Amino acid sequence: MALNERLTAVLREDLGPSAGIVLSRCTKKSLGKSPADLTPADLPALAEACHRAVGPALGENVAARIRQDILALQA
Repeated sequence: MALNERLTAVLREDLGPSAGIVLSRCTKKSLGKSPADLTPADLPALAEACHRAVGPALGENVAARIRQDILALQA
């Protein structure tokens, strides 16, 4: 499974159908690239971007879990 698909699956757990949109926006805004072009080296910056993006709406606990789940994909 491609990295962007794995990321979408992680985000879908909490964001449902909007997971792909959030991933795309965070990737483009923070990294200046498409989700299809993500590499494992991009995950720390992406994890922080997603944390900042979802925190206000979903709360710190959910945002922190999303950040950890994204970082876990580095392994």
